[in-house]
Parts: sequence; C-alpha cells; structure tokens
Amino acid sequence: MNSIKQAKKRYTNIDGLRTFSCLGIIAMHILVNTEYSEASGWIKETFIPSLTLLVYLFMMISGFGMFCGYYQRVKQNNVDFNYFFNRRFSKILPFFSFLIILDIVITRSPSHVIQGLTEITMVFGLLPNNQLDVVGVGWFLGVVFLYYMLFPFFVFLCWNKKRAWFALAISIFLNIVCANYFYTTRFVKANFADRHTLLYCAPFFLMGGLIYLYSKEITLFINKRARYVVIPFLITILFYLSLLFLQNTNLIDLETLILFGAWLSYAIGSNQDNFILTNKITKYLSKISLEMYLAQMFIFDAIKKVDFLYIFGKGYLSYITVLLMTVIGLIIFIEVSEFILRLAKMEVQRLFNSKEER
Repeated sequence: MNSIKQAKKRYTNIDGLRTFSCLGIIAMHILVNTEYSEASGWIKETFIPSLTLLVYLFMMISGFGMFCGYYQRVKQNNVDFNYFFNRRFSKILPFFSFLIILDIVITRSPSHVIQGLTEITMVFGLLPNNQLDVVGVGWFLGVVFLYYMLFPFFVFLCWNKKRAWFALAISIFLNIVCANYFYTTRFVKANFADRHTLLYCAPFFLMGGLIYLYSKEITLFINKRARYVVIPFLITILFYLSLLFLQNTNLIDLETLILFGAWLSYAIGSNQDNFILTNKITKYLSKISLEMYLAQMFIFDAIKKVDFLYIFGKGYLSYITVLLMTVIGLIIFIEVSEFILRLAKMEVQRLFNSKEER
C-alpha cells in the first residue's frame, strides 16, 4: 500500500496525461456520434478523430502504475493475491455495475441482460470478440482486467531489462501479425476490433513496464537537462501533428508507442510539477477519469434526448457546447453516483452488523 501511495505522490504529472487523454477520447466520441456538417477543416476531419489513439496512453499508464505498485513484490513473492484482486474488484466493480444496471433498465433488452451479467464477472476480455453493447466503451476494462490477471507473467517477461526489451520486440511483432494476418477476415469476423484484445495491446502495457524499469535513469537524465528536455518533448508533439497534416490518422503502433512513451517518460522523469499537467483540475479529473470514460455515452445520450446537440447550429460552437455539457454532466453524475454507492455500502454494512449482533 505504501509503495502505491508513494508512486502516485511522486508521479503527479501523470494526472495531466490521464486527464487530457480522457477529455480527448470524449471529444472524439462526441464527434463520431454527431453530424456537425457546418464544421470543417483539419481539426474536425483529422485531429479530433486521431484522439482515439489516446486509449493506448491510458494502457501505458496502467502498465506503469501496476509495475510501480507490484513489480518488486511479485518478484519477491510477497503479494497477497486475495488482497490484490479484492482491491481491483472493489475499485472498479461498484461503479461499473451501476452503469450496467442503468443500461439494462433503460434498454430493457434480454441481450443486454446476458451481456451485462457477463461484464460484471470482469473476465469478458477472454471472449473471442470483446465487443459488447452494454457500456460500449467497457471493452477497455476487459483488456485491462485481463492484464491484471496475467500481471505475474508480465513481471516474468520484464524480470530484467534485457528480457523486457526482447519481450517488447516480440509483442510488437505479434501486434503487426495480428493486425495484418490473424485479425483479418481469414480468421475473424469482418467487424472484429483489433485493440479489443490484450495480445494486440500488449506493447503498450510492456512499454509502461519498461519505463518503470528505467525510471531512475529517466529521472536523472531529465533533471540534469531540465532546461533542454522540454525541446524534444515539444518535438514529439510536432511529430504527432505533422503525421496528422499528412492525413495519416491511422498512426502505426510503433509510432504511437514511441510518441506516448516519450510523453510518459517526461511526466515521470521531472521532479518538478508541470503546471499544465499538475494542478487542482487535473488532480480531480484524473481521480475520476475512468468513471468519466465509462459513463460518457450515458450523458451524451441524455443530451441527445433533450435535443441539445445542435442548439447553436451544426458548427463548432454547438460541438464545444456539447463537449462542455458532457464533461460537466459527467462530473455531476459521478459525484451523485458515488454518493448513492456510499450510502448503499453503509446500509449493507449496517444490515450485516445487525445480523451479527442477533
């Protein structure tokens, strides 16, 4: 527990990465599900759609965080796996279950009941096609929880730096052959989603682990050259934007891996908080970023039902307004939901204690 708290306290710049990733993905989903025909240009046609790639940054941060908290303890055979999985379930399942129940109540669909009950098990990442309709963006949880289940194997793969580099190279090879061979219609359905599988996403989790292994070297390098490190960091952003200007919205995963690896390295390597990445807003939004990610379509659908999507026409003004409404709505929804869940938990504990007294 102490190592987890220290890691989170030390790497506060990650709050900004997590926050901007979450907001970027929400912005992308709103654009995909609307028709702002009056908005045009590079921002709408190229930049915002590219923000879908930020889900890989989420994965890399998850990989890094798990290595911070448990890598050494797994190597030393000092992990209580009952506590480990209880912690994972208790952190994720209450809010996720709340969304699943809400989805089932709204849709009243038998198929959603089946899918929802499957998702509550948290092992749906093992399905051949992890592409369920209930909490549609929940596929990410399926991949991440499968990573948690296999984390001891990832520790084995990264037992030392040499083996970690070799594992990363193999994972990149598997990513490429999955995308171009195994995940084609020769083996799977036409609408199969590559990134809904751990095998395809493994390079990003491994990169997070590799950055952890080199965290001391990264911190030493960056703080010795604090004045100059911001320059290559800005270059990576320009590199990303240049690829988009070339209309390459489907960055190959190697480019994405290098890009997000540089961002995460910068975030964890600087001992000084970056005011853009670390402030009260990013600290707050980072804590609820997973909940925002999972609940985004519920709030968007509510805005759609009250006919506010095109309140100022079909241009950028309406788009930005809907984005702000979605973010504010998510904050209110999450706070209310967490309050309800806390009350429910207290009531269950009260009933349990009263039965024990009898």
